[in-house]
Amino acid sequence: MAIEFLKCPNCRQKLALQPFVMTGGMVVCANVKCGTSLRVVQRRPLRVEAVPEAETHKVDYRPESYG
Repeated sequence: MAIEFLKCPNCRQKLALQPFVMTGGMVVCANVKCGTSLRVVQRRPLRVEAVPEAETHKVDYRPESYG
């Protein structure tokens, strides 16, 4: 599986998603002004959804990639 590209649903920043980020994994938008946390919903075709900010304030929250 190669690196896949997608756009942030909030700011349209182009992001690169590494193959080791699986469905359910978390990533963060690389745009400094955006910084939205995203969850990988589906790999084929690639689809992500924004994670509510309240859900990101947990002890075990750690994104796998920074796009």
